[in-house]
Amino acid sequence: MYWKEYVARLMREEGLIAPEQEPTDEEVRRYDKKRKNKKVSNEEWKSPTDSDARIAVLKDGRTHLAYKAEHVVDLEHDLIVAAEIHPADCGDTQTLVDGVLAAQENLQAAGSDVEIEEVVADKGYHAANTLELCESVDVRTYIPEPRRPHGSKWTDKPAEHKRSVLNNRRRVKRAKSKRLQRRRSECCERTFAHVCDSGGARRSWLRGLVNVTKRYLMSAAAHNLGRILRRLFGVGKPKALQGEGGLAALAQLHIARLRALPMAWCALHRPSHSAFALAA
Repeated sequence: MYWKEYVARLMREEGLIAPEQEPTDEEVRRYDKKRKNKKVSNEEWKSPTDSDARIAVLKDGRTHLAYKAEHVVDLEHDLIVAAEIHPADCGDTQTLVDGVLAAQENLQAAGSDVEIEEVVADKGYHAANTLELCESVDVRTYIPEPRRPHGSKWTDKPAEHKRSVLNNRRRVKRAKSKRLQRRRSECCERTFAHVCDSGGARRSWLRGLVNVTKRYLMSAAAHNLGRILRRLFGVGKPKALQGEGGLAALAQLHIARLRALPMAWCALHRPSHSAFALAA
């Protein structure tokens, strides 16, 4: 349902207009501006120009048509191994396993022998069925348990859910979990800052989930390229060349790249670490 039709239905329900009367655009704006307790459901309304966009609540309390971006990051090399775009009304617990599987497929496509064995995420990803699903694909989770007003009740839940939650709770209390969580906070937030803020991918003027995903993947690839260049030459962005001698430094970088690229590529893809972080 388009927005004008939605507001017109509300006006008819309040008796402001006749059942067959169509309000003008000015009447719709005036009524919508003054009404209180505005609540809109994605089931009742959709955008006339982008049916894949969903109404989402931003961190500052405003609502906006949006998509949900999710990163799976290698905690050792600070590389994005999967950048998924989901509808904004998809919960974190619904997309965790899909993101991990997509990251594993990307690693295999790149010729890497790394197997994802551990996943670190924030408490928004904690759910009994999600933890159980991670165990079913042989992935250990380090996800903090959110504070709840009441304790967990397992009488009406499968035994596998209880076992997965208790195993995750035991792992979270270890010193290793604290170390991984600190690393996750550093790496994941930095990737979002580089891609969304510095990279300009916070907003998109494209329409459709497929087009938005393509554009976001290009931004994620640019971030990874910058990390590789920084590992090779100590410079990851073109602007940094201003302090490196300009064109002369650029020529030296091209020469050094031909010599160092094979060695650095092997170093970046050695199967020595299996912990990955996931954040949205």
